[in-house]
Amino acid sequence: MTTMNGRGVDEIHGYAPLRPVAGAAAPDASPVVPGGVSQGSLDAAQAFSDAHDGLALLVWSGGALRHEAYAPHVTAESLFETFSMHKSALGLLYGAAIRDGAIASIDDPVGLYISEWRDDPRGAIPLRHLLGMSSGLTVHSLDKGDPVALALMLGDRISETALSVQAQRPSGEVFDYYNVAAQVAGLALSRAVAAKGLGDAATYLSKALWSPMGGSDARLWVEREDGEPRFFAGLQARARDWLQLGRLVAGAGAIDGRQVLPADWIATITAENPLNPAYGLLVWRAAPIENGKRTYGPSTAYAAPHGAPFLADDLVYFDGFGGQRVYVSPSRDLVIVRIGRPRLDFDDAVLPNLIVEGLE
Repeated sequence: MTTMNGRGVDEIHGYAPLRPVAGAAAPDASPVVPGGVSQGSLDAAQAFSDAHDGLALLVWSGGALRHEAYAPHVTAESLFETFSMHKSALGLLYGAAIRDGAIASIDDPVGLYISEWRDDPRGAIPLRHLLGMSSGLTVHSLDKGDPVALALMLGDRISETALSVQAQRPSGEVFDYYNVAAQVAGLALSRAVAAKGLGDAATYLSKALWSPMGGSDARLWVEREDGEPRFFAGLQARARDWLQLGRLVAGAGAIDGRQVLPADWIATITAENPLNPAYGLLVWRAAPIENGKRTYGPSTAYAAPHGAPFLADDLVYFDGFGGQRVYVSPSRDLVIVRIGRPRLDFDDAVLPNLIVEGLE
């Protein structure tokens, strides 16, 4: 049985087992450079984050880090568990796997990469529908005490459990955000890169993305010592590492003059999902929101507070449970990383709008 006896985001000593993800020999150490954003906007953003149990807030704008602040008990070197933000890192990594020839196309049926589904109707689900959260798979919910949902979160056979989930409807018909879709997509990638001789999931993440972007050493929460990672959560990293990922999105796959990911892949994952304009492929997007709430699909009761439209209409973002966010506006070279203890009242619009209003 895997464990999560720590307190969640910042106190992560209880997560086990873990697998290392090697970072760069010299991780990015960009200094904070004043300017670019008004001090009043930065102060207001920091106050909002703090009031919602914030732990880290970083703002990158105009080619420089403009703000970096941490709660008293954590530092720039602290690792954080940011839950579903791992999904967006997986979405980025798919671009590398396609570039490296491990995956031919996201329109491939998943059965090409998952042998257990090769002769199963679920094997016909295109990778695109898994990445776009329209898998059609039956949703098992922790809210209802479903034992399958518990096994998916804490079991030591998470991948096996995910592959046992049956289809509820044809894929590509309904947007329904689901951890199992990300887990199956991650398994497909893991097996594809291994078959190509590119190593396991952690090794490939390190060599294809984490080290080239200038990340520091990170960790993956795996299902068991010889098992796969959770591809829907469990990527434990520094706030600055999430900043680097955001900068890759802002820079169309490039960072500090290095083209780490194909530019066309960034365009692909950030394009509007035909079933949900607020989603792309494992990333969220600016889109009209009804009734001040952003929904996750028919199987999820919770909806994220969203009190106003985003001022940046090109905004894309990573969403981790309870207010873990990376907001990116490519046209403004703007990246905001916010990490905090989970709060269900975290309003998505406040931080990016405060910063956009204060850009100089």
